[in-house]
Amino acid sequence: MSPELILFSLRLLGAAVLLAFFGLIGWYVYRDMGVTMAVLAARERPSGHLLVIANETDAPAVGTRFPLLPVTGIGRASSNSIVLDNDYVSGQHSLITRRGDLWQLEDLGSRNGTVLNGVVLTETAVITPGDVITIGNIQLKLEV
Repeated sequence: MSPELILFSLRLLGAAVLLAFFGLIGWYVYRDMGVTMAVLAARERPSGHLLVIANETDAPAVGTRFPLLPVTGIGRASSNSIVLDNDYVSGQHSLITRRGDLWQLEDLGSRNGTVLNGVVLTETAVITPGDVITIGNIQLKLEV
């Protein structure tokens, strides 16, 4: 064999090894992105809901279910996760957050306040399934 043919073969082998290395890195990155997307999708998946059990106005109708995300804003503004178009609801009325297995309810300084099981909320409170949250004249029941 001639030295030119040996050098050409070694170059081809080196290029093939380099391409295989980059292909392996690409496959690992692709697989990692798939796992990351699955974890993020699981976090954004609703893990409970609020059920409208009483309302003096037409909207939202009794029986309407609102999904709960890890951070759920409730209010009249369209930037909230749950939009309640009611005169007694503030733009940013209250916030429900999930920390581990616990759900917490916080009033965001609303004018008419947030009521939890008949008690006006003055600080962040832990809520459990079956608790009734009153915002304006709308009563919502937590179901997980």
